[in-house]
Amino acid sequence: MNKQVIDFLKENPTSKKAAITTATGIKGLPLFNLLKKLVTDGQITSAGEGNNATYSLNESYTEVDGPDENAGTDEQNEQPEQPGSEVKEEVKEEQPGPILDDEVKKEETVTKEITTKATTNRDNSKYTLNNSKETYGKGPLVRAMVAKYVEDHPDTTYKQLKEIFPDTLMKRFGVFANETEAKKLSGSKPRYFLKPEQMIKIKGQKEPIAICNQWTAALIEPFIKVAKELGYKVK
Repeated sequence: MNKQVIDFLKENPTSKKAAITTATGIKGLPLFNLLKKLVTDGQITSAGEGNNATYSLNESYTEVDGPDENAGTDEQNEQPEQPGSEVKEEVKEEQPGPILDDEVKKEETVTKEITTKATTNRDNSKYTLNNSKETYGKGPLVRAMVAKYVEDHPDTTYKQLKEIFPDTLMKRFGVFANETEAKKLSGSKPRYFLKPEQMIKIKGQKEPIAICNQWTAALIEPFIKVAKELGYKVK
C-alpha cells in the first residue's frame, strides 16, 4: 500500500485524501494510518488540517529499493489491525470514530469528480518540440530535447551538458546519467530510458547517456523554461 500512495503522489503532488482514495482504493482508517506513518517516516509531507490537508512526496527522501513492507495478498492487506497495535492506539486518541465516518462519507461524495481530475493530472499533457507534428509526454520530451541539443552542438562534452541541463532540474536522479550509473540508480525500477535506441552518444564519452523518465507536472515546467532559454520552441 505504501508504494501505491507514493507512486500516486509522484505524479500528483498536493493531493487530498479523497484523491488518494480514488486512485488507490485505500480509504478511511487504513488510509489515515498509512498517511500518518509515511509523514512520520519522512517519505511524504503534509500541509493543512482535516479534510483540507494535502500530501506531497518528500523530494529529499532517498528511496531504497527492496521488498515492500506491506506486500501481500489483497485479503492480507485488508485485514483489520490487531487490538493493541501502536498505530491503532494513536488514531483512537487523535481522531474519534464519528469524525472518521464523516470523512469517509465526504470522500465518497466526490469520487467521480476526483477520478476525472486525478486521471487528467496523471498524464494527458502532450508537448511539441520546434513545431514538429510529433507529440511527447513529459519524459520523452526531455529525452528528445537533450538529443536535439546534442545533435545541434556535437562538440558538447558530458561536463558541459551537465551545466546546461543541471541536476537541480531533477534532484533525485539528475536529468541524465551515463549508462552504468543510470542502471545502478534504477535498481529494479526503470527510472531512465535504457533501451539502446533511447541512449544518446556524447563526444569523448565511452558510454552513452540515459535520460531520466521520472518527470512530473511540477518538474517539467522548469525544464521547459531552460529549453526555451536555449532557443527551442516547446508547446
